[in-house]
Amino acid sequence: MDDRNLVAVAEQAAATSKVLRGPREGATVKFDDGRVFLGCRLEFADPSLDLDAVSCALAAGRVQGGRRVVRIGLYSPLPDGLPLVAPATLRRLREVAAPGLALILSSGAGTRVERSLVELLGSAGIAELAAP
Repeated sequence: MDDRNLVAVAEQAAATSKVLRGPREGATVKFDDGRVFLGCRLEFADPSLDLDAVSCALAAGRVQGGRRVVRIGLYSPLPDGLPLVAPATLRRLREVAAPGLALILSSGAGTRVERSLVELLGSAGIAELAAP
């Protein structure tokens, strides 16, 4: 699945989001065996229970035997800027990332921006771990 399709499928996944406070969000997570799993944003009355789309897709893939994440598409219809990845999600990803993991971010304006996990970790002030 190429980057355009990763984002297009993430956009479809966003439609299933359950949001109370923020915008819809969808993700596609591609594992090293070629399988792709979808996730959507889930928000609850208690914000501490909220789940982001990437974490949901990551969990779905791991349940089905996915090991290393090689590519992610993340879509959220935002008026300005690109979707953000929460620091907790970045920490999860660094534990299961294949070398060179990149995220393709889109707000639906036709623009797709690639960011490496290393770049996102640095922007969030999170130290990169060596692969296990």
